[in-house]
Amino acid sequence: MEAKKLSSPKLPLLLPHGWKKEVALTLGIHPNTVSRALRSQKGITYIKIVKAAAAKYGEKTET
Repeated sequence: MEAKKLSSPKLPLLLPHGWKKEVALTLGIHPNTVSRALRSQKGITYIKIVKAAAAKYGEKTET
């Protein structure tokens, strides 16, 4: 059985004003941490931020 490589998460194209603060509150981190992680675009914190933003502001599909 081969290991699956997971695709890296993507930020939604359109994000509302103040989304960084909302994601920071959701994750329990400082808003500056969000800005710095987005600038570096690597690390565990970055992945958590992108996943939280995608879950909150990503496209909603009805199944």
